[in-house]
Amino acid sequence: MAASSETNSSKPDQPEAAPEVDLAQALRELARGEQTATAMEANLTNLEGKLDAILAAFDDMEREKGTKSTERVDGESKEAEK
Repeated sequence: MAASSETNSSKPDQPEAAPEVDLAQALRELARGEQTATAMEANLTNLEGKLDAILAAFDDMEREKGTKSTERVDGESKEAEK
């Protein structure tokens, strides 16, 4: 009988320890999640910068095309006047 009372007395201790362990595990996972989120934000910021640079390059190309088209049209009209 002494063994069964020891078993019963240890069971109440386990539920109290389990929430502490669960809380510690949850806090570790939360910290890991925060680190992951920070890394993802940094990667997204880097990607955003690259996309901005690509869009700016396309804008420059379009402006150059527009300028060359205007020059060709102006050049052709001046030659036609002669």
